[in-house]
Amino acid sequence: MSDAKVDYNKRLEAFKAIYPQVLEMSLSEKSPFGEFKKLLEDFNDKNIIRNDQQFQSLAQALVSVGQTIVAQSQNTALSMILQGDENELNIERVALLKAQTQTELAKPKLIQRQTAQIDDNLRIEAAKVAQSLQFGYCTGGLDIPEEIVRLVKEKIENIESNAN
Repeated sequence: MSDAKVDYNKRLEAFKAIYPQVLEMSLSEKSPFGEFKKLLEDFNDKNIIRNDQQFQSLAQALVSVGQTIVAQSQNTALSMILQGDENELNIERVALLKAQTQTELAKPKLIQRQTAQIDDNLRIEAAKVAQSLQFGYCTGGLDIPEEIVRLVKEKIENIESNAN
């Protein structure tokens, strides 16, 4: 996870480095401020502005737009810098999600292997029971019935064939 100690001086330096560019872009010709300024100049060139009051109103609007854009650009630049921790955290979250996804993808293979192991254990237990029954006949001095001999052989072959 990310380090809890934040170097705000380093972030302030980063802000100082990018802010002039952000401000320049905010006041550029293609920005809302630049477009409004061109509009004001067009109004003046085409004599749409007929008196000082109209000019003062439009100039004040230009100042207001400029102040708003400067404040927004400062806020945006500062937010981007301060969200560095959040971005790092998001990168770590993505890495965790990838690890979890890989774990989930591996689960079916693990389940298949466990199921096969359980099946193997059941076959082994069945062979042990059949073998114990055969051994019981032997120790009792009785002839082992052909069905039991066949059953033991079948169980042992079943274990061997599923092991391959």
